[in-house]
Amino acid sequence: MKWNSQQVLKLALVAVSTSLFVTPNLKAIATNVVSTIQERTTADRPFLIAQQSRTRRLQFARGRNSTTVKDAVVRGTTDTYLLGARAGQTMNVSISSVEANVVFDVVAPNGTKLTEEATSFSGELPATGDYRVVIGTTRGNGSYTLQVSIK
Repeated sequence: MKWNSQQVLKLALVAVSTSLFVTPNLKAIATNVVSTIQERTTADRPFLIAQQSRTRRLQFARGRNSTTVKDAVVRGTTDTYLLGARAGQTMNVSISSVEANVVFDVVAPNGTKLTEEATSFSGELPATGDYRVVIGTTRGNGSYTLQVSIK
């Protein structure tokens, strides 16, 4: 039997819809498991929901000048963290990932990239304003631990 693209799409939508109700451990970000539609309908497998790029503001706890974030990013999307800082302060950023595929850019308030596709950065900030740490992957999905300090 030959399937046209519309029939395949309908089958995929039904399978995903079914798995939303059957899968008890649904996770917005799953591991690097590549699932088939058949695997997604089993009750014990997590699966990946399409993720859009996200932007969040990082704020340090009172009296602190650093923070650590543990999260994950889906291939083809980015996580962006905004940090307010003043000219002359020093920013230190490092990222690690089990998959060794997560990198970041640091973007100044005027849009200039201070570093690109890095796993560590330390530098004096040229301007006052919101800096962006933009996280992405070099391949596949990636879980990460991000450490940021501003002194």
